[in-house]
Formats: sequence, structure tokens, C-alpha cells
Amino acid sequence: MAAEHPRTVLTWLRTSASARLLHETAACGRLLTHVDLDTVAGSGRGAAQSTDYLRGLLVAFGVLPPRDEHLAAIERHLARTLTRHPKYAMLLGPYVRWSVMPRARRRATRSASTRGRARWAYARINTAVALLEHLASLDLTLRDATQLEIERWLAAGPSTRYEVRDFLVWTARRGHSDDLLVPHRGKAEPEGIDEDTHWDLLQQCLHDEDLPLDVRAAGSLLLLFGQHLTHIITLTTGHLDHQDSHQTIRLDSTPIRLPQPLATLLTRLIDQQPRQGWRGNTPGNWLFPGSLPGTHRSASSLARALTRHGIPIRASRATALVQLAEEMPSAVLAPLLGLHVITALQWRRRAATDWTAYLQARQRGLADR
Repeated sequence: MAAEHPRTVLTWLRTSASARLLHETAACGRLLTHVDLDTVAGSGRGAAQSTDYLRGLLVAFGVLPPRDEHLAAIERHLARTLTRHPKYAMLLGPYVRWSVMPRARRRATRSASTRGRARWAYARINTAVALLEHLASLDLTLRDATQLEIERWLAAGPSTRYEVRDFLVWTARRGHSDDLLVPHRGKAEPEGIDEDTHWDLLQQCLHDEDLPLDVRAAGSLLLLFGQHLTHIITLTTGHLDHQDSHQTIRLDSTPIRLPQPLATLLTRLIDQQPRQGWRGNTPGNWLFPGSLPGTHRSASSLARALTRHGIPIRASRATALVQLAEEMPSAVLAPLLGLHVITALQWRRRAATDWTAYLQARQRGLADR
């Protein structure tokens, strides 16, 4: 009745799988719960997609209470894994519930959940199962595993196997295994882009009207503040404010005054979003609303859009953070950008290394003259 285009609502009710699911659940004659929808979602991939859409719709309109769907996804993944591998339940169940889930919940209290947080947990569950399956194929238990066997398993597979370190640390502390060493998986040093290219890309995002507005806004936040895409997609209108007639953005605990081109760009991004419709999407809340009701855009979708328009994501972020680290100390940088202090110190060291290399090269050039 309140929809701007009622015919669209009628078409959805007649043809949508989510609407048929709504009819079936309403016919049961009792209040619908998240558990009911989880049960339906477990019956198949198509059902899961319809259920996710219906869940978002009901949450957006207050029929169901909101919950962290990424934390719920971890619980569902554990349940599916234990169904396939019940013999590992005594190890995997406590490990996930008392080690993985508490950390995921703590992170959720500090920042909005993203799909990456669920994938972080999936990796730990999956590598733990892979190791246990490998040991079982050798007629070994985890308690029988030796350091040599662990190293052979790590060397014979992809680098993602090193995620099993978390599981083995937990099992050793609880006496389920010996103290087995798995080194931290090394990370390649981030490679940036040259300063001129970085500046040109930023100017293009701020001023090029041929680029889509969402690409311009996300690209500007990436190139100017070095924000990770998983953080950009969770920004809402609540992160924007006005102080002393200037628009600010709060990326962590400290508001940052926005330069005028970017302030105007974010205002336009909010204004161009459609009004809240019957489907329950809340474009006035998320700066980058997603396709499901009440959700933000996915990081992978935004990454594809930026890459398609020639904006290198990792290199742009690395260059922005190095430049910012050159200009301010780590204690100031961390609360501005939402970085851990240790992470800010690492970027500060990278910036100092780059600057030292530049000075050394310049001194050699002067000496050769």
C-alpha cells in the first residue's frame, strides 16, 4: 500500500521465490524466527538465496530482529562441517565455539561484519579438517602427529595450509597434541604506484564526470585515506558530520575534515540513491548499499568496479598509506584511519625506508656529477 509502484509489489508476490517462501512460512500460523529460515536455507543453494533475500526484507521492516549474518554463517559452516565429519566433533566443536567465535564476536563489536570475517573463520575450520583427514589417511591421530609430518603436509600443498597454525596452537594448549610449530605465513611487501600516477588517479576520481559516482567516491577514499574496501563498504551516513561548517568523516575515533571535492562527491552519492522502497533496502544508511534488503555492497563487487575503471586497489592503498605515514606519527595515524598502532608503525617504517632509499640514491647521483 505504501509502495511508490504497487504493480512492482504485485509482480514480486506472484513470481518471486522469496514471496512463495514468505507464503509458506506464514501458513504455519506462528511467529517466524531466524532458526526457521536457517532450516529452509539448509535445504539447497536456491533456497538459501531466496531465504537470504526474505530475511533481509523482514529485518529491514522490523518483523525479525537484526542479527550478525556473518557470525551466523560461521555457525552454519561449522554445523555443515560436523555433519560431514562427525568423528572430529570433539575437537572442532570446542575449537570453533571457544576460540574462533569469541574472536569473531569481539571484532564485530569494533567494526561492522563483512564476508571476509566469515571467510577468515572458514579457512581455519577447513584447514583443520584437511589436516585431520590427512592424518587419518596415514592411520594417525592428532596426538600421534610429529613435527616432521606437519612440515611435509605444509610443503605438499598451497600456502593456505599455514592457516592451520591457529588450530594447532589451540590443541597444544589443551593437551590434544604436542607443541607443533607452524610458522606464520609470510606476506609480500606491498608494492605501490608512482606519485604522479597516484595523483592522476585521485584527480580523476574527484573530477571525472564520466566515471560512475560510486567508483569515484570509493576510489577517492581508497587513494586519499588508504582505506581497505571491507571498511569502505561498511561506511554509513552516520560516519559523516559537520563541524564548523566543514563536512567531516569518521573512519575510526577521530573525525577528519574532508576536502571540498570529496565532500561534494559523498553528498551527491547519498542524494542519488533511490528513496527507501517496499523492498526494505536502506539507501539512506549505507553509503554503498547492496542488492539485498538492508545490506551494504560486497567488497568483491566494489573491487571489480574499481579494477574495471583502471584503479589498482592494493597498490593505490599502499601508496596512500606510505604518503600519510610520511606526514604524521603512528600515534596520530592509527586513530584517524582505524589502523592498529602496530600496523601504523609498520607503515611508518616503510615510509622511512622509502625516504632513506630516495636520499641515498640522490646522494649517489650528486657524487657522480
